[in-house]
Amino acid sequence: MILIIERIKTGLKKRKVKVFLLFLVFSGLAWLINNLSQSFVSNTTFMLEYVNTPQELLLNKKPRATINVRLKAVGFQFVGFEIRKRKVQIDLSKVNVKDNRYYVLPKVYRRQIENQLPNSMEVLELENDTLFIDFIVLVAKKVHVIPRTTIDLANNYMLDGPIIVAPSMVTIRGPKSEVDSITSIRTSFLDIENITDDFSQEHALVLHRELTKSTVTPSSVTISGKVFRFSEKVVSAPITMINVPDSIKVRMFPDHVKVLCQGTIKALKSLDISDFKINADYEQIEKAADNRLPLRMEDFPENLSNATLLIKEVEFILRRE
Repeated sequence: MILIIERIKTGLKKRKVKVFLLFLVFSGLAWLINNLSQSFVSNTTFMLEYVNTPQELLLNKKPRATINVRLKAVGFQFVGFEIRKRKVQIDLSKVNVKDNRYYVLPKVYRRQIENQLPNSMEVLELENDTLFIDFIVLVAKKVHVIPRTTIDLANNYMLDGPIIVAPSMVTIRGPKSEVDSITSIRTSFLDIENITDDFSQEHALVLHRELTKSTVTPSSVTISGKVFRFSEKVVSAPITMINVPDSIKVRMFPDHVKVLCQGTIKALKSLDISDFKINADYEQIEKAADNRLPLRMEDFPENLSNATLLIKEVEFILRRE
């Protein structure tokens, strides 16, 4: 036995044997290529991918994933199918509906599949089952955006106006059962410290946990604000007693009150005392203790950021006429 093996090894080393084996390999390859280049009829399976879902609908359950096809194709193509399944798309924009059931007819999806195959392939047979699609009808609703922000301003800095959210309203699209109860949507947390300059940051919107099948558009908003360094000034503004009967005279002590004003230097320089409206209400006299009435600032110049009364109450004396 050992002698036979040694003779085979010796024979393989001879040049004529090597040439013969080489021609044998190439002949086999040529035969295989020639056969695979010819057309065959065989069965295969296509993977289904569903595209172009109508905007007002949502797939509730994934439809069937594959479809069996009998094809006439080149041998190489069938080999390719064995290595990697071919994927074909089903266009759901062509879906039909009847009695709230959605479906794609066999002739429709067959034509779609044929249009996606090369000319060298021919569909001979195809499963003749209607594709039923489980859809949920979606509704759209606009809701307000509520920012969740912590703004920490540096000393002597203030916001110039309110924080701005853009856009202030977004669209939630989902099943009616989910969307109906939603009136607003919140942003992710924004925490900015020691602010001295204007700011603008993009933040994602956070969907409620119950919105499992809903989406929001856009998915983020921009939160911005203007910041300025403020100055302070104390002014003296007159007090007005309101709701006084004609038969009563009221004297106040004092009749002016000091107001701490905060704003830009330009705003403080242009202050007009007549723009301050500070009142004491006669109708609250019965509730007054120690002949004192609370003061209320009804209005102050709009170009100020803030105005604070330094005295909260005023004394009074009544005199009947």
